Amino acid sequence: MNDLAIVIPAYKGTYFDQTLNSLAGQTNKNFTVYIGDDCSPHPLQHIADRYREQLDIRYTRFSNNIGARNLVLQWKRSIGLTRGEQWLCLFSDDDLMDDHCVENFYATLQAKGDAFDVYRFNTITINQHGEITSRGITGPEEESSAQMAYHLLKGERGNSMPDHIFSRKVYTDCGGFVFTEYAQGADWATSILFARAKGICIIPKAKVYWRYSGLNISSTAAHHKSRMINGHLQFVGWALNHFKYLTAPGSAITYEMMVDALRINLKMVLLYHYKGFHYHQAPALFKFHRRQLKLTVRQTVRELMEISGLQFPTVHRLKQLAVRIKNQLF
Repeated sequence: MNDLAIVIPAYKGTYFDQTLNSLAGQTNKNFTVYIGDDCSPHPLQHIADRYREQLDIRYTRFSNNIGARNLVLQWKRSIGLTRGEQWLCLFSDDDLMDDHCVENFYATLQAKGDAFDVYRFNTITINQHGEITSRGITGPEEESSAQMAYHLLKGERGNSMPDHIFSRKVYTDCGGFVFTEYAQGADWATSILFARAKGICIIPKAKVYWRYSGLNISSTAAHHKSRMINGHLQFVGWALNHFKYLTAPGSAITYEMMVDALRINLKMVLLYHYKGFHYHQAPALFKFHRRQLKLTVRQTVRELMEISGLQFPTVHRLKQLAVRIKNQLF
């Protein structure tokens, strides 16, 4: 049995051949490719069959599609196809790997021993044509979960599920992936959770190419705004609870620092990823900022109005607006 399982929860067919071709080009073939076909209308099995002589491929077609609404559950059932490999990589059906990714993973693993449960590659973003749109940010070789999360929330780190390799042990011990609607922030939360005990290690000299194509969920965030915003609120709420351990004395990253980073991240995501919010979502967002982020009424109204692009009202108007919202919610 190979030591590494590369698991692809597959649906899209447009770039699937390129993805498998990048795996077929690996200089170290000590891995098995598991394809979990999410009841796709595309000929994924036909594409996979082209690579059976080059790759150890295990293809399974699921009878129902769940990834469109419950992507994390599709991740989970695809991981369930594996056969006991010690290391797991949840890859994507449209991303690419450098030829030396697997080779460099094993070299890093040999050098580090059992020091880490989570390894990751630095990521380059490409578009639908394979053109580089961002070279990303290279983090330090080793970092704690809290340090990685804090800088990630501030936009100073990269992180996505396909650039991770994690141990089966930590996957099992942590109960699998963190669930959020539409998997919003689920990759970040899972990385944070899995890395809590031992931190995270960057694999040098090879990169993963994450495709922002207009076809994946991240590319279409503004079109599924309501439930996807709810999914990101679930992530922020999860992180607020998870990082309570940072209240212990001596933490380099304090809980207050993390809360502020989460608030800023939520604001930036609402502004630039979801392109604002619908007015019917305002009460839920108001409640979240007040109860979870502990902002005052004035701070909350200011935050939401900045996100929505509205001019901040006079003090008198602000008081009237605050009373109206509070009467609706409480």
